[in-house]
Amino acid sequence: MGASNKDTVRKVQDAWSQNRLDDLDQYFAPEFRANGNDPSGPPTLAAAKATHGIMNQTFSERKIQTIDLLEEGDKVFMRNRASGKHTGGDGWMGAPADGKAFDIESWSIYRFRDGKIVESWGMNDGTRLLMQIGGALPQRPVAAAASR
Repeated sequence: MGASNKDTVRKVQDAWSQNRLDDLDQYFAPEFRANGNDPSGPPTLAAAKATHGIMNQTFSERKIQTIDLLEEGDKVFMRNRASGKHTGGDGWMGAPADGKAFDIESWSIYRFRDGKIVESWGMNDGTRLLMQIGGALPQRPVAAAASR
């Protein structure tokens, strides 16, 4: 019997955790689409790899622990715990890179076709992260207020 989709997600998580980004290509279909909560970049594996690199420069000692991994039909759900320290760059979201620890959860859903990941959805507990490291949410004018 071949590997299950859950096994593939475990291998993907292992590759991300160990920065073996080239290993990821074998698990994702060419038409892969990332439906994440960051609309600033294209929804591609290449963009996800670039973001991963930035996060590794910003947050050190990152540890990822899989809490739940569930498979149903063509989808796999994963809930993780991420911890580490905010140590790099010029600060992130207004928080100084002063080594404050963080401990948050993230959730991902992967959709498979023919043994490859074709789509994903993901969310990190960014608000909790900001609270722990002393950052601030970006300020955007409310549409009604901006039109006055």
